Amino acid sequence: MTVHQSSPVLLANSNNNEVNHMLALTTPTCRDPMTLPPEILRWIASHLQSNRHALHACLLVSRAWSQAAVEYLYKAEHMMGDYDFRSFSSISVPTFAFESLTLEDDPVTLVSLGIPRIPIGSAAVFSSKESSDLSPAMVPLQQSSIQTHNKTRNDLEGFRSEARSRLLLKRTLDASLLHDAQCSYDYISYLNKVSCPWFVDLIQDWNPFCSNWRGTSSRGQMTDHSADLLLDSEPSIARQEHCFNRLVRKVSKRCRFVDEFRSSSMVHPNTLIYAVQHFQKLTWVDLKDCQELNDDVFKALARTVRALSYLRLPGSKLKNVSAQAISDVILAQKKNTLCQFKVIHGTNIFEDDSILKAIGEQHGGSMKRLTLAISELEHSGLQEYGPLCTGLVSLNLEYTSGVTDDVLLPILDTCRQLVKLDLTETDCTQATIQGLSTASDATIPQAGRFATMKRLILNNMDAPFTTNIFLALADACPNLEELHMNSILADSFQDFQPFIIKMTKLKDLDIGNVFPELADANMISIVDALPDLRWISVANTQITNVSLAYLAEKASSLCDLCILGCDQVTKEGLIAFLDNMTNKAGFRRLDIAYCRLDEAAVTEIREKAKELTIQHGLNELIEVEGDDQFANSLTDEEGEREEGTEDDDEEGENEAGEVEGTVEDAEDEEGQTALEEIEEDEEEVLVTGLDAAMIMNQDSESEAEQADESSEDEEDLSDYSDAFSDVDEDDLSDVDLDL
Repeated sequence: MTVHQSSPVLLANSNNNEVNHMLALTTPTCRDPMTLPPEILRWIASHLQSNRHALHACLLVSRAWSQAAVEYLYKAEHMMGDYDFRSFSSISVPTFAFESLTLEDDPVTLVSLGIPRIPIGSAAVFSSKESSDLSPAMVPLQQSSIQTHNKTRNDLEGFRSEARSRLLLKRTLDASLLHDAQCSYDYISYLNKVSCPWFVDLIQDWNPFCSNWRGTSSRGQMTDHSADLLLDSEPSIARQEHCFNRLVRKVSKRCRFVDEFRSSSMVHPNTLIYAVQHFQKLTWVDLKDCQELNDDVFKALARTVRALSYLRLPGSKLKNVSAQAISDVILAQKKNTLCQFKVIHGTNIFEDDSILKAIGEQHGGSMKRLTLAISELEHSGLQEYGPLCTGLVSLNLEYTSGVTDDVLLPILDTCRQLVKLDLTETDCTQATIQGLSTASDATIPQAGRFATMKRLILNNMDAPFTTNIFLALADACPNLEELHMNSILADSFQDFQPFIIKMTKLKDLDIGNVFPELADANMISIVDALPDLRWISVANTQITNVSLAYLAEKASSLCDLCILGCDQVTKEGLIAFLDNMTNKAGFRRLDIAYCRLDEAAVTEIREKAKELTIQHGLNELIEVEGDDQFANSLTDEEGEREEGTEDDDEEGENEAGEVEGTVEDAEDEEGQTALEEIEEDEEEVLVTGLDAAMIMNQDSESEAEQADESSEDEEDLSDYSDAFSDVDEDDLSDVDLDL
């Protein structure tokens, strides 16, 4: 078998017989592919650390091989240059079909990349004794089982294009993670691992930036500063922003394939404009962490992007942005492409109906998740244009003014696929709750009206709940799994109990500050009625250690328990609860704040939680909330509990870590409750925009990238003097923006 000199050969040293022998043994046949343990892959990569071509070839094998090789690529300074996979001129490969190769299967397919050409006479079957044991069991292999031929670059074009495309596992530029308080460049390394080898050279620039940021005592020592740097800024921070924006521009110019972008507080508006102009394939944009925005940023989005499926805006950072500029971006997208739109702390942008009109008329058929949290919607047009989004599965209006029965009822009549509805602290009344079971033009409740509803949040709604409302809701939402009704108005637990008996699929239940008379017998009936109970809050009730013992024995799926303000439980009862839990391995959080336990008792309970964590090998420590036991005074706390309003903001809500609170608390914390709730929603459905069309366009993109790289080579990257001042003339030569 002949190997051309220019092909990447996985040989660390031609004289290293150990490595040659090991690589030969790991060569699979087309009939008998193997997946090697990570320890063995890292061992092999360690012997290849001086061979750049071999390591780059490993990147094309599979995700496991890529992770093993990339560690040595970005640690070795002399390997930081770009590597063009098009330089593969000739590679010796077996004759099996390349089309069947998928990186997800993680086969050891080094033969397709030009492995050391040693006569094939044996194959390795690794024993399962110890991952560190590299002694293979030798199995004879017929010489004729693999036939090899010299394949040219054209022969492998299809395979190489697929491999390069699959290396773009996420194709996301998360600028918010490019920087953190420690000025780390770890995320750049991460981009290299999950995206493509062209990111390797970014680390070469990023590493000296990090080292220079520290120890800068005066602005005079900053030889590459810009006149736009704030004089009252800490020099190291100013330098950091200076270099960071330059880096973001470089990423933007080199990586036009990026289709997801999350901004950072360090990204200047001009840099953001520059990035948007290059990321023409964006489908997912999150601007929640950016600086104060202006209309020019949205003009750039409107002129460049045409297929956004996800858009998240920082409501509190839009003081200088007009509603018309945002609506222009929405209208510029192809019809029915926008699926998620999220705004928190919306202020001036909803002073007219232009934004929701654009969403309803242009994307009503595709909109799935609409979040307008902590906003002012009196004049937003939600009542007129919300019903146009007939495919909504999630509607979040928590802590939002202007949300009344008249606004919600038309939406409930048309959006019958809702899975999640959050009406926390809105102006809705029991009429909206009745609307879940009864259409506006009907008088009789309809069973299964919202059969898809899984999560319903009604916290702090100023509406009296009665037995009739509860029972109708149970029939309308038979598949409800999460119900949060903290601090609502309800007559008694006797009115609520028939509802619980019918809702056997409930997993999360928040009835804190609702039934102060709730006692052990009531708690036992809840546990018996809900076999899959996962999270429960019974804050400020009369339960005792009896309830804890019953929960420990019967609630086999319990992960989170909030008994805030339940001052009849004791240290002994809580320790026994942790000891006797059926679901020890799955339990994650216990909230015992304001239970009148002394500091020593709380410490002992936490030690018990640590002990359970160690015993069951849990990845995360069981969280015990209980630092606040006697805030203000016992008399004050008792009086507040009698009114049913004690410290709602301290009560845990669900396993995702939501936090309840009054309207004032939510505003003081700048919408943290909404943010955490929305983050959970994002994890459920994340639109990545990775589609077949982009993969098919790889060849056409490569020509544009080639031309762009040649022009970039002429750029002096060592000169950062105007890194984020008004957009550089050379940087924006290709930007046709009407600012």
